[in-house]
Amino acid sequence: MRKLTQQDIDDYLQELNVELYNDAKNIPAEARLAKLSGFKPVTPDEGKVYTQVISEFLESSFYDGSESFTENYLTKVLSQYYDIKGMETEIASAGIKYDLSLKKVQDARTAFLNRDHQGYEKILDSLKPPVISVPSVVDSSVSNQAISQPTMNNVPTLAEAWADFVKYKSDWTPRYKKEMEGMFSFIGLLLGVDTPVTQIKKSDIKNMLEVVENLPKRNKNPYKKMSAQECIDCDDIEEDDFIVSKSVAGYLKLCQSLFSTYLTNEKDIYAVSPTHGVKYDVVSKPYGAYSKTEMKKLVTYFISLSDWRKWVFLLLAYTGARRKEIATLTAEAVRLDDDSGRYYLMVEDSKTEAGTRQIPLHKKLVELGFLDFSKPKDKGLLFPEITYNNKVTKVFHDIRETLDISYLNDFNERRIVHSLRHTFITAAQANVSNTVLVQQVVGHEHSNIGQTQRYTHRLTVSELLCVVDGIEWM
Repeated sequence: MRKLTQQDIDDYLQELNVELYNDAKNIPAEARLAKLSGFKPVTPDEGKVYTQVISEFLESSFYDGSESFTENYLTKVLSQYYDIKGMETEIASAGIKYDLSLKKVQDARTAFLNRDHQGYEKILDSLKPPVISVPSVVDSSVSNQAISQPTMNNVPTLAEAWADFVKYKSDWTPRYKKEMEGMFSFIGLLLGVDTPVTQIKKSDIKNMLEVVENLPKRNKNPYKKMSAQECIDCDDIEEDDFIVSKSVAGYLKLCQSLFSTYLTNEKDIYAVSPTHGVKYDVVSKPYGAYSKTEMKKLVTYFISLSDWRKWVFLLLAYTGARRKEIATLTAEAVRLDDDSGRYYLMVEDSKTEAGTRQIPLHKKLVELGFLDFSKPKDKGLLFPEITYNNKVTKVFHDIRETLDISYLNDFNERRIVHSLRHTFITAAQANVSNTVLVQQVVGHEHSNIGQTQRYTHRLTVSELLCVVDGIEWM
């Protein structure tokens, strides 16, 4: 890789600023576009709250010297194409400059919501880049390096590449071939069998390994009777039932053989394989929790989103529900409890009696507009965009990477999307002395109540409010 220069940084920032300008220019159309999409437009008061939260998040690094939101992003992106050693100061300065521009977009939105149209136009004009159309940093600066770019006209899909690879591995024994095809059934689901191989990135490989690491052992009940997709969708797997580390390393080895040995060295489809530099370190199996600071960072980011991702992740953070339970919610599941006057979620897509339950809606979700989001949906799915459950996992992986939140905590415990549930339960147990209350909210079987279990009634929404109301991430 050649050395990064200030001109490279400026060129890339110019490209990012074009996107920012277009976002700011589209602010007046946001309400109309929301309505055309079947959603209730955000009110001016709600919009001002959102912009204030995001602005405060961006401003924090301006004055305390901490790493800016964009600095970490720039470091990761530019290091893929350049040798950035010695340019850390320039990258940090660029990050602050871009965060200032992000802050300007929020100022423009605030001005527009305050009906200060002249102020909005003035800020918009200050965001206008000198050149509206600029070449991509990859195309202009490293075109001769062909980083992960195809060198052939007909790029195969992952399924096609796998079929050719199996033929290439003609020396595989039938037993070994069956084992490899079993592993590919998961890899294909996670990366997408119809995905052109040149669109598969290093981050996709890393995300795939995270999911694989959380799979159950296929030789144990009830998992051996499940399909690959059902295993991927499993939540709350017992610690002893997780796949062994050696098997996870086997998935990486197979990917390296496919992407590096075959598609890169033999077929010349890549100059640099997406598995290049990817390592798998053996870690302990338990899930870890996020800290309060990390949860504030995550929830702030969730609030800044505008599509299904916003509500899926906020619901996960404020309900402690399982990923699949939220992904399959319907509008009908959002109900009003007459006794307490509070709304709740009726979770019915569960295989256990304990999993079928009422979860009171946190006041923060109502304040942010979740009820307005759910009403136009009528009786259909709240999140029809989620066509496969792992989509939630993949998007969360990218969010965690963007916010530079470590996959492992100090105790070498894994933090994934399921850790939002783990974190909720940990916080709830610290706030509420009655374990049964927490167990009913999160869908665990009641324990530690012995003979009295048969006489314990299903707790009401009013009785469960203390569990969710005690959760404070912001």
